[in-house]
Amino acid sequence: MLKKALSIVFIVITFSKVFSQTNLYSENDLKKIKEKFYLNKEIGIDSTLVYMEKLQKSTSIPYKTFGYAASEYLKIREKELLNISFYQDSINKYLPRISETNNNYPILFDIYILLGNSNKRKGLIKPALQDYITAENYALLANDIERTIKIKGNIALIYQDMGELEKALKKSKESLHLLELNKKELAGKYYSNKYKRMLNVAAIYATLYKNDTTKLQYADSSLQYYNAILINKDFKLNNYYLGKVYYGLGTTYSLKKEYSKAGLFLKKGLTFFKKSKSSSYLYKGYYNLGYNHYMSGDINKAKENFLKVLKIKKDTILDYNYLYTHYYLSKIHTNQNKIDSAKYHLTKFIVGYEKLTSRKKQQINGAYKIDLDKKIKELKELKEYIANKNFYYRAIFIILIFILIIISFLVIKNSKEKKKANEKLDELLAKNSKKEYLTKKPFSTSNDVKIKDEQHKQIIKGLLKIEEKEYFLKEEFNLYNAAKKIGTNTTYLSKIIKDYKKMSFNDYTNELRINYIVKTLSNDKKVRSYTTQAIGEIAGYKNSKSFTRIFKKHIGITPYQFIEKINKEL
Repeated sequence: MLKKALSIVFIVITFSKVFSQTNLYSENDLKKIKEKFYLNKEIGIDSTLVYMEKLQKSTSIPYKTFGYAASEYLKIREKELLNISFYQDSINKYLPRISETNNNYPILFDIYILLGNSNKRKGLIKPALQDYITAENYALLANDIERTIKIKGNIALIYQDMGELEKALKKSKESLHLLELNKKELAGKYYSNKYKRMLNVAAIYATLYKNDTTKLQYADSSLQYYNAILINKDFKLNNYYLGKVYYGLGTTYSLKKEYSKAGLFLKKGLTFFKKSKSSSYLYKGYYNLGYNHYMSGDINKAKENFLKVLKIKKDTILDYNYLYTHYYLSKIHTNQNKIDSAKYHLTKFIVGYEKLTSRKKQQINGAYKIDLDKKIKELKELKEYIANKNFYYRAIFIILIFILIIISFLVIKNSKEKKKANEKLDELLAKNSKKEYLTKKPFSTSNDVKIKDEQHKQIIKGLLKIEEKEYFLKEEFNLYNAAKKIGTNTTYLSKIIKDYKKMSFNDYTNELRINYIVKTLSNDKKVRSYTTQAIGEIAGYKNSKSFTRIFKKHIGITPYQFIEKINKEL
């Protein structure tokens, strides 16, 4: 009895501790825990996830949902994709239970921002856009200017990813307009927000120019925004942000093919990226500088920068810069007659390209306005240098030989078929000259057709009348209309045609029409000058494809071949 009492006491104490840890957080406590998420880069992922688990255990549905959404985002960002379905299921469970009130609008905004970020990292662009649009609605409901400006920027970036640059530009300019209207209310946050929006607008204009280099105004607008950022001393930019501005200027001048000026800005950008230790922009910067030198003809400096790109590249995710670094290095080493190095980079490029999904290939081709397949063909100029050293090229050579064999086979086959078709046509024209083929009637009342009874006789007479009046040439000619015209039903008419002609009604119709058009083409030079479509319509066919197919089935050659041969013979 004492043991049972002690057990009960232990359970009560344990439950009370758990209850106190999960249910007695004040609103202020929950806000402080939530803010830990935004410090995740300072306190570390593991610590942040611990804080988010506290939110997940709370009784507050909004904070609980935020905890799950934040944890999912961190797991996706860190590529820890195992078991994230647990977070997704929890979000789907609790999100609909958050009441839409003024108090909840801000946290609903934060949740949908996280959901959008997660979907964007997963490559689900359209769902991410929908999440951001929902977040924008909550920011507007809350009349939260800062959040509204932020989300418009996110939406603009999504539109950029989707290639809808005009929409992206519109959203970015909406953000700038809101900033100007609320400059006083935003106070110190005004300049940091304005810099980001101006930088985004400049980048969008540069991309618009890259897509259409005939519109120089796009490049000028891009440069105008970048320079406006530099001359504004109120921005107080750190090294990283200064580097992005100079990088943008260099990229835009490079698009304008002003390579000397572009090189100066790109080098300056790299100086700031080194100070800020931004490996991602050093990676992009060295690639752009390498490309800039390559296009200006300085292949040694180009090679130097491209090799720096490969030293920075650590992850296994393939992208445009990585692939094209190998492409240009293979070209450079070929120019320098360094065969082994050319072969190495060529293989890296081709193997990397083949690993890309079809969607990724389309994204790269669309985003950069280039054709990777075309570039692969260009690389085959290396074959004369490395054919004897590289199995890949030997395999290509064998494939080409195989293709030549197949082509030869097809040419021979086509030649035989053409010869056979000519023989068929000669035979047909011989019959034509004897009037054997053209006087042939699909139905006949001769003695070789044994008519069962008077009803059969009347139906066959009706069919002969249809042939005589050429009713079968009408587009509306079908089994139903033929039966109606003769005065019988479709089942009976179909049976009689099958019994006497050993064919279906459709085959009977086609035989009548093709016999007619063969006779017409043989006797009327004017009709032979018509298009296949027009000739088919004379025979009662709606389109030239079905007419050609049926003509070839009955005669053995196409209408064009038939006409060509007749014109030569007559």
